[in-house]
Amino acid sequence: MADLSRLKWSKNVSYQGSEITFWDFPINELSKIFILHWKKGYEANAAKPEEGDILLIRQHARITHIVQLFNKTVYDEASGYEFSIGRLVQILWKAHDLNNAPHNTEIFGCPINFPPNGKAHFLENIGDFNEYWSKLGGLPAFQNYVTGVLDKNGEWLQPLIALA
Repeated sequence: MADLSRLKWSKNVSYQGSEITFWDFPINELSKIFILHWKKGYEANAAKPEEGDILLIRQHARITHIVQLFNKTVYDEASGYEFSIGRLVQILWKAHDLNNAPHNTEIFGCPINFPPNGKAHFLENIGDFNEYWSKLGGLPAFQNYVTGVLDKNGEWLQPLIALA
């Protein structure tokens, strides 16, 4: 299990088709590290999380992965593709079954509405999150709570590189 004291962010990732499809790929030692993409024009948002920060990946209102950011570099593939910028991350946790991954309400302990975009959102800037968790001890209380939910619903992966 990872130290979640740097868990501060959440980002929606969506498949660009009409059907409900979850983004995933086989995980082996090398594929734990990859570029998490943002939409072109969101470079400033992609740069906001700090090196070592941890981010929840949301798909279709479900938490499917937890990743940690390696550095502060925003990469641009210059491919012309709409989602050609990104950050280098490593997977720390993956849901057992992406189609039945824990729902936002289960993970956050309350109903929560994120802005409908692919930006990284600082959890403490989300009104629903603050309204619920400020009474219970804020972000540190959430970080402790969510560990138990994640333990039941997925597997922790050994990081390839331990970040401070």
